[in-house]
Amino acid sequence: MQELQVQFEAAFNAHNDELFRYASMRVNDRERALELTQECFVKAFEYAKRGNTIDDLRPFLYRTLRNLIIDEYRKKKATSLEQMVEGDEGGDVEALMPVDESNTLEAAIDRFDGKRALAALNELPDLYREAVSLRYIEGLTPQEIAAIVGESQTTVSVRVHRGLKKLRDLLDHDTA
Repeated sequence: MQELQVQFEAAFNAHNDELFRYASMRVNDRERALELTQECFVKAFEYAKRGNTIDDLRPFLYRTLRNLIIDEYRKKKATSLEQMVEGDEGGDVEALMPVDESNTLEAAIDRFDGKRALAALNELPDLYREAVSLRYIEGLTPQEIAAIVGESQTTVSVRVHRGLKKLRDLLDHDTA
């Protein structure tokens, strides 16, 4: 039992921020995203405590959180990325991005391009948006994403490829 607690404390320290970011981008309320992230760890811990084996903890946590978010959406109507970010706090998409210490022109251009990419990402169909987000925002491998969404690695790779193509088309259309 002690070993399991140590393992989950280490997992919490290693993955809490990225899981919270994943939830924040999908849930309207920042506090609710935090609650879902914590609930994810509790459910995973209880699952392991009952003697069930977890082969790879990181994808298992993402899958658990994904299921909690799906349950949350069943309760509420879906909202856009801008609405999720703005919420009650009056923030914007930039609030999800890391703080920029350099304050250079190049960094400002990168931030602007990041805002455009996040806005365009919101226009993708759900399957593509999720695959691209998990791959490039959360940094998961296609194998880890496949474990999260319950699809084959090939299906995930195709979704990422098609999602990137659609995202590129959206971004090219915006500049035209």
